Amino acid sequence: MAQVTELKSLGVITRMIELNTKESRGRLIGTAFIVIGSVVVISGLIWLIRTAAFVSRAAKAPGQVIALEHRGGGKNGSVSYSVFTFSDSSGIVHTQRSSGGVSVGGRVTVLYDSAAPQHSEIESFQTLWFGPIFFTGFGLIFGGFACLWLFMWTRAAHLQKP
Repeated sequence: MAQVTELKSLGVITRMIELNTKESRGRLIGTAFIVIGSVVVISGLIWLIRTAAFVSRAAKAPGQVIALEHRGGGKNGSVSYSVFTFSDSSGIVHTQRSSGGVSVGGRVTVLYDSAAPQHSEIESFQTLWFGPIFFTGFGLIFGGFACLWLFMWTRAAHLQKP
């Protein structure tokens, strides 16, 4: 009888160790996903702040899209760049590339850094704001799901404890 009680106790202890190991593994994975999501959110926010700072101090100039350039073409497809020209405040003509396709010949407003005109972007939501907003939103969703998953995993592990 004592051996049966000892074996039952040993079984309960073994089960608790297994549950604690699963719970620890689940917590580790959940925490890692939360950290990754947080890093993505922080990176997106930094990108947003830098974009806002650029937009607030940038000079504006009229520009024109002169070409649409395609790069890549491998397994991941190609990326289109709008090649545009603009004249800065001193009359120097600059030719730059911007992500996001705008039709050739289209007139655009160009934002540029007057101290470094090579740092310029076409003034549009797609070229300025889409990337940082998408990146930040993805990080929030990723981290949010990780928090929910961690909560559910921890709760399930606690419910299974004897």
